[in-house]
This record gives sequence, structure tokens and C-alpha cells, in this order.
Amino acid sequence: MNSVKRQTFKNYEHIFVDSGSTDNTKSILNTYKKKFNNRVRIITFLKKGVSAAFNKGIERTRGEYIIFLNSDDFFYDEKVLQNTYRFLIKHNNFDWIYGKIRVIEEDGKDIGTFPTKKIFQISSNFILKFVNFIPHQAVFMKKEVFEKYGSFDTSLKVNMDTDLWLRIGSKTNWEFFNRIISNYMLRNDSLTSSVNNKKIAFTTLEKVKRRYLNCFEFFFAKIGDWLILRFNKNYR
Repeated sequence: MNSVKRQTFKNYEHIFVDSGSTDNTKSILNTYKKKFNNRVRIITFLKKGVSAAFNKGIERTRGEYIIFLNSDDFFYDEKVLQNTYRFLIKHNNFDWIYGKIRVIEEDGKDIGTFPTKKIFQISSNFILKFVNFIPHQAVFMKKEVFEKYGSFDTSLKVNMDTDLWLRIGSKTNWEFFNRIISNYMLRNDSLTSSVNNKKIAFTTLEKVKRRYLNCFEFFFAKIGDWLILRFNKNYR
């Protein structure tokens, strides 16, 4: 909330989807809403998973572009929305754009940024078939893209973003924005970032890629996924 309310660009709406929190979340959100009532919306939604929560937010938003931040994600600095707005105004033919994230550990240790490799800063649907180089915390997407091609697959607990990228990549106009958008925190209990759950995530990734890749592409994608799982430190 602090990273959003500090933004110099104020023409936004901040939507919260609360899926049955049992801590002090609701009280904090209500206090926040009282201060910024015209920009804050709170949705109480039955706990049906991350994809369903994302989709509920998409359904209720009134904005043109959407970005998704989970509870441990926050904007990199106070000019993220202002700089992104200027980029989109200058390049208004894009259906969606992606930038970079800063990866940190729970204790605040800086791991680095992603993506940094030049090959991952190219809006290539072909490369995307083999490596998901797009961090969803750095994606701004038009709402109309979801309306046209569908929202997140609620049957997926992880890699729902990869499924979306592969579904729309060849059908939409998208581009890399060379700017750090958000901070992403690595947590030991995360479904995607924890070591114990990485194999589960890659099993789901295999399921997703079978939907969109031919046999030849899938063979090489599986080799690439194995290499990333084994040598993850060199991935960024």
C-alpha cells in the first residue's frame, strides 16, 4: 500500500481481493480506504486460489491497464506509474508491456534484477515457448486483452501467468520496457520460489507447454526447463 500511495501519478485505482484473511488485513484495508476512498476498492472473495482472485480483480476494474501485485510485491520507486504512463502514451499501440523486477530475500538482501539478459528483453513469442522471461509483477496489460482472450486458468495453482503469455503472445502487440517496475520477495513457503516446491511448479509448467507447443518444441523446452531447475542461479 505504501508503494502505491507514494506514486507521483495519481490517476489509478487500487483493488484488493481479500480471500478470507484471518489476521488484521481487513482493518488495515478499511483504514486505507477511508483515506483514499476514490481510488481504493475492496473485494471480499471466497478462497478459490490465486487465479480466481486475479480474475475477480480483472472483472471489477474500471481502468484501461492492469498490473497484479501479490502481498509481498511492491513498486520499485515512486515514479513507476508516471514513467509507465509516459511510455504507454508514446507507444500507445501496445496491448501489453513488461519490465524488470528487483528480486530480494525476506531479510531484504538484494539478489539482482530480472530479466537482465538481452535475449529476454526481446518480445519474442518463440523464445517464450522455451523460457518464461516475463515477471507478472512487471506487466501492464489492457483489460480488453483479458476480455478478448480470456483470463487466468483457475485450474492452475502456479504458472497461470505462463499459460496466459503463451495463449496471447502471438495474437497481441507487446514490448519490453527497460525499467524496474516492482520488487519481488523470495520466500521459503512460496509455491514458485521455494526449493521444495520447484519440482511441482515445473510439472505444472510441462502441462501448460503441452497446450501450446508442438512435439519438436516441447522436447527442447523440456530440456531447457531441466537446465533452469538444475542451474537456477545463472538464469537471470
